[in-house]
Amino acid sequence: MSNLDLVKGLKTLLVTLVVFSISSISWQVHAAEAQVENKNNSEPMALRLIMQDLELNMQRIASAIIREDLATVAEIAPLVADHEQPPMTEKMQILSFMGSDAGAFKSLDGVTHDTAIMLKEVAEKNDGDAVIKTYADLLQSCVACHQKFKQPFVDHFYR
Repeated sequence: MSNLDLVKGLKTLLVTLVVFSISSISWQVHAAEAQVENKNNSEPMALRLIMQDLELNMQRIASAIIREDLATVAEIAPLVADHEQPPMTEKMQILSFMGSDAGAFKSLDGVTHDTAIMLKEVAEKNDGDAVIKTYADLLQSCVACHQKFKQPFVDHFYR
């Protein structure tokens, strides 16, 4: 096996693992949301709808990476970077609930924004290796935020 074949095989494995991770996270999120919605039939907060839109765009990016369609990656990445914001009243509720952790929340959102912009830029340069690495960084920024904030948020606003 040549080094080129090994590199291609490793890239394929990495992309497969990233897509599997997204699918797994997506399934876990949907299961948790279904559980919460059964307990609370009220209208979902705007932030939940924004997160669902972000999830869809992350899946679309992963799919484009697999197809080596970097133009689509460059097109979708700004939708992640500049995602919608909740209405001001909801934003104030969220920030009030987060208290001293609000700065960490804003910081993680900033990392996600900056990484998504970087993803657009490397995709426009047609640099597949950098796209894969940057997408993995973007996914990690999303997961870091979810690990820190998702469960307390769900417990407070939906239970």
